[in-house]
Amino acid sequence: MSETTHPADASLQGFHETVLDGLPEAVIVAAPDGLITFVNAATETLLGYGAGEVVGKAISVLVPPQPGRRADPVKWLARWATEPDLEQSRFLDLTARRRDGREMPVEVRVREGRIGDRQRYFITVRDNTARRQEQVALKDSNLRAARILMVAEDAIVSIDADQKIIIFNLAAEQMFGYRAEEVLGQPLTMLIPPQARATHTGYVESFRDSKQASRMMSERSEVRGCRRSGESFPLEATITKVMAAGALTYTAHLRDVTERNRARDKLQESERRIRAVFDHAAEAIALLSPDGAIVEINRAGEALTTSDHPLIGAPLWEAPWLGVDLAVGPIAAEGLQAAIRTAASGTVTWMAVELAKDGKPLPIDVRLTPIADAQGRVVYVLVEGRFDA
Repeated sequence: MSETTHPADASLQGFHETVLDGLPEAVIVAAPDGLITFVNAATETLLGYGAGEVVGKAISVLVPPQPGRRADPVKWLARWATEPDLEQSRFLDLTARRRDGREMPVEVRVREGRIGDRQRYFITVRDNTARRQEQVALKDSNLRAARILMVAEDAIVSIDADQKIIIFNLAAEQMFGYRAEEVLGQPLTMLIPPQARATHTGYVESFRDSKQASRMMSERSEVRGCRRSGESFPLEATITKVMAAGALTYTAHLRDVTERNRARDKLQESERRIRAVFDHAAEAIALLSPDGAIVEINRAGEALTTSDHPLIGAPLWEAPWLGVDLAVGPIAAEGLQAAIRTAASGTVTWMAVELAKDGKPLPIDVRLTPIADAQGRVVYVLVEGRFDA
């Protein structure tokens, strides 16, 4: 510490000087008029000023007027120094000016006290550069995350521990028909059909008590949402819970699956119709893999066999056909295999097969048609057998 300590504060020398010089924070003492009466050794380390350069100078040398704040530093610090609430005795974010002219973010705490009969402001200053950078980085990160959430394709809805809505992105606005400002702070149940609200509330509470961090909400039962119009619609939903800063939040990623379900139902209905035609056709029809294994066979085809032995997966020529002695002799079996190989190579093939029914010959005209995929590869062989019952 410099020997130029202001005479008015000479009582700080000795023991107190030793203690103050050992502190890592800069300690500055100022009179009510804003003149500096004392600085400790850490002030020079932090701000670059020695005691001889600032003692007797205005505090604004070290803490210049803050942008956007009308009050000068002395009035501004005085206001905080005399604040009766001890909770207000916290560090404030300000900007200090170093001796080299560079400004640096600092944390400043000021308290009012007396040295003898003289009023003084005791100011503690900490370098806040790292924390300010962390705050800026966190703010930028939160801003990026918020923008990603807002433009995400999925509807994203977050709720707090009381199931009140705290995040509602653009996709959610489009999905439910509400603007974000209309739902923020409102209960989640406004987005759920009335008949499902009690169940859903219990479901969230159950998820809260579970060890799972996330869950597909449709695992147990269908999830439905409720638009502003009152329309109920199906949802695919994943819910995640996060504990941050002691607060529990839930975030749901939602997709309206109305059109997907319609397409699924339409496909299923089409498959039912095709299956009905396939099973009730008078002709015997079988679908084979390219190597001749039976993939599907209709009722008329099954009626040409002699047992309940499973047909699916068996080679067509090994099925227990009626009149097995007539149909599956070496010549017939070899001929059927050759016809299947020809069809599997991409050529439509015809052949005649003779079975026996009720002791009478049953001639069948067989057509083998290759079925190719979009790349032209044969993936199935369709076998159609025409006969006179």
